[in-house]
Amino acid sequence: MSRTLRVEFAVLFLCAATLVCAQDIAPAVEAIATAAEPQKPPARDGKERFQDYLKSMASPSAIFSNVLIAGFEEARNFPHEWHRTEGGFVRRLGSQYAQYFLDNTIELGFSSLHHEDNRYFRIGAGNFFKRFGNVLKSTVVVSSTHGGQTLAVGQIAGAYGSWAIASQVWEPPSEQRGSRVLLWGSVNLAAKGGRNLIREFGPDLRKKHAALTHP
Repeated sequence: MSRTLRVEFAVLFLCAATLVCAQDIAPAVEAIATAAEPQKPPARDGKERFQDYLKSMASPSAIFSNVLIAGFEEARNFPHEWHRTEGGFVRRLGSQYAQYFLDNTIELGFSSLHHEDNRYFRIGAGNFFKRFGNVLKSTVVVSSTHGGQTLAVGQIAGAYGSWAIASQVWEPPSEQRGSRVLLWGSVNLAAKGGRNLIREFGPDLRKKHAALTHP
């Protein structure tokens, strides 16, 4: 068995183990994750979740963010084996979008198996620390379609699994170490929290901007 196949099987085994363990610790997570729960709309069914997944693949924000990240990586010549050339940018953009695809696909699969609703539910009121705490919590704790809250297995598996597969299938040797998977998987998970930060506070900033420009 090739090294790539061994790593892929290891990633799938790790994700499956995470899912099994999550079933055991979900009640504990639910017990401690009760701060400032906003009102939530009904959970989406499987068809609606898949439609959201398809839309996310070609949304303007997804395209813009992937091009932006590829441009940033081109500017800092990361990974250095691809060099700072036109061909290097194409490889970086392709790599970034492929990881985005893997991340969302893995997240959809595991969140469906674990009965997770990974939407972010904005509080929209209250002090900064309560709202920021809700953003932080959203990276590892999400709503359960059965009620209450649970460990965000889908988000975690997608963040780390997508990079683990990419590092062994198409990334250059400098990015194939386990420590790099841990590092960039964590960055990927933090980026999901960053998107929720924008969802929480972005409307407030838009209102302030509108008030300043149209007094």
